[in-house]
Amino acid sequence: MRTRTVKAATVVAATLILTGCSAGGEARDRRTPSGTPGAAEKAEITRRCVNAIADRAAANKGGAVRSEPVPEPCARLSDADYLDAYMKGLEQAHQAAQESSRG
Repeated sequence: MRTRTVKAATVVAATLILTGCSAGGEARDRRTPSGTPGAAEKAEITRRCVNAIADRAAANKGGAVRSEPVPEPCARLSDADYLDAYMKGLEQAHQAAQESSRG
């Protein structure tokens, strides 16, 4: 019985060691531990997405812009972040249209 316990403990220890080393630093995304974009990178992605939506709205005479297909700069955003960027892009295009009609 004692031999079986020692073998089981050895197998568990080896498994834990190998599991801890398997990520090896290269397999994990370097942005953040969870693989999501860091704050600065997310801000840049969001800014590019907002601009892409605004450009799409400006190109559309009526100002109506479909949310699909998702513009390439927006592809890495979560659904909630994309919705926020989409609304900001529409707002940006609307403001630009108002300013150009005034002046």
